[in-house]
Amino acid sequence: MKKVVVKIGGSLAIDEAKLADFVSAVSTLPGSGCQVAVVHGGGKDINENIALLKEQPTFIDGLRVTTPGIMKMVEMTLSGHVNKKLVRMLLNNGCGAVGISGVDANLFQVEKKQGKVDLGLVGEIKKVNPGIVTALWGAGFVPVVSPISIGPDANGNGVSWNVNADTAASELAVALEADQFVLVSDVPGVMDENKNVIPELSEADAEKLIEAGVISGGMIPKVRESFKSIRRGLKSIHIVGWKDAEHFGKQINGDLNYGTILR
Repeated sequence: MKKVVVKIGGSLAIDEAKLADFVSAVSTLPGSGCQVAVVHGGGKDINENIALLKEQPTFIDGLRVTTPGIMKMVEMTLSGHVNKKLVRMLLNNGCGAVGISGVDANLFQVEKKQGKVDLGLVGEIKKVNPGIVTALWGAGFVPVVSPISIGPDANGNGVSWNVNADTAASELAVALEADQFVLVSDVPGVMDENKNVIPELSEADAEKLIEAGVISGGMIPKVRESFKSIRRGLKSIHIVGWKDAEHFGKQINGDLNYGTILR
């Protein structure tokens, strides 16, 4: 069986027509010889709900600064609303989906992410325990994974931490030794300075584009974490936009590249 990890987020998670098309495409994969796990973000849903807290979302290098109040809302949104919406849609398409988060069975164990600026409850994954995903695969289910993770607070107690969904998906793909890892983005791929999709991209060239400001915002952690995963064993990573189920299927099968392949 071909092991496939797909990460979705951005507008795809809230565009009902595109999301329905995506769900339809994913639902066909188990029948075509694929074991698939879907990892999702949900930043736009989070921002909408955080507005209820009267806190302005703050991002540093594409990562959300996460206060305790925001952390509660992030977990409710991702592990609750977004996760179960995807599960319901997959079930309605005849796909045996099961929703979990990085907290379940210690899937993603983290420590506080260190940096020049305190990001609050933002975690850095230190260990992945993929047993729950492989167990679900073995039972014929499709895991739908929220990136909310578990790690110690200042007192050593296990609490929930916010983890970038691209990072979580990359780490899971490495731990599972995935045959295919696809990041479905708001944009059609990594863009050059003329806003054209770059078909293939090396790490050295990506860093030059980051330094030049061509790659910016949320694409920075997406690209950097992807190359970390490649250094740790993944052969390639596909960053694509959403066109339709047919294009997605051809991308999975290797019959077409309509985005950017990182190698």
